[in-house]
Amino acid sequence: MERESLSPESEALWRALWELWQNNDEDDVVLDATHLDEIEDEIPSLEGRVKTALAYLQRARYIQYRSGVGEDGIEPILYDVYEPR
Repeated sequence: MERESLSPESEALWRALWELWQNNDEDDVVLDATHLDEIEDEIPSLEGRVKTALAYLQRARYIQYRSGVGEDGIEPILYDVYEPR
């Protein structure tokens, strides 16, 4: 499966999500406010746009997530990150 090329910020997000998912033994990860804040700190150009970037990565077949209820309401739950090349 051929995937679209990513912008540098999308590539950085994908790799950060890969590491997060791997550190969680490939189990579901609730991307709550704390995780989203950490991502924004790591990739400042995504400030306020992380959820939009997640949707793009899903459409481009780099990750899979679903919406679920967490402590802060509806939050993305990451359940698959396709391996970096």
